[in-house]
Amino acid sequence: MENDGGKALYKETYRQAREQFAASSAERMAGLSGAVFDPAAKEIRIVYLNRAYTLSYPEARISSLQDAAELPIDEQSLILQYLAQASGVPISGRWISFAELPHGMLHHQPFVSEAIEPLARAFGVQPEKLLMTARSLGGEELGVGDAGVRIPVFPRIPMAVILWVADEEFPARANIIFDASAPGYLSTAALYVLGIAVSKHLQKLAA
Repeated sequence: MENDGGKALYKETYRQAREQFAASSAERMAGLSGAVFDPAAKEIRIVYLNRAYTLSYPEARISSLQDAAELPIDEQSLILQYLAQASGVPISGRWISFAELPHGMLHHQPFVSEAIEPLARAFGVQPEKLLMTARSLGGEELGVGDAGVRIPVFPRIPMAVILWVADEEFPARANIIFDASAPGYLSTAALYVLGIAVSKHLQKLAA
């Protein structure tokens, strides 16, 4: 359960993200992020975790095209930040760990505790379930670890989850890695939140 300080931080991040979104060109954001802008409807359409969303421009109201479910405020902020900060840099195809992101080493251990270790606990004895749940998020199998999946979180931010099952010597282990181009779309702080969000989605689907 989040404390009041955490909630206040999310609200402030959301406020800043909305301001940045509203101050940016809709055409430019869509072009650089892999989204689509409909000038007649004044909407940006984007896919996030295999679900399509529309954002009114410049108001930044986010709606799912599949159902009426509302995204948590931290994930709404991520969508707004992704659009407003997109650089258009191509996906590199080279994977890096959270610690290799700019200043990522400073927050690596909390990221492991909040995002990675829960995945090892959830899927450590059932790696096939990781493959199944990842497919619900648009994921595809990677030939790494005992189970590995590539998830297209945003059009230009793929993320991968790798799992090693427990054996006689070691407990189950996991890792979350990012395409090296990810800092061209989100800050390390935002990628921290994104990694936790993806981890929670996978755990929820597996429950």
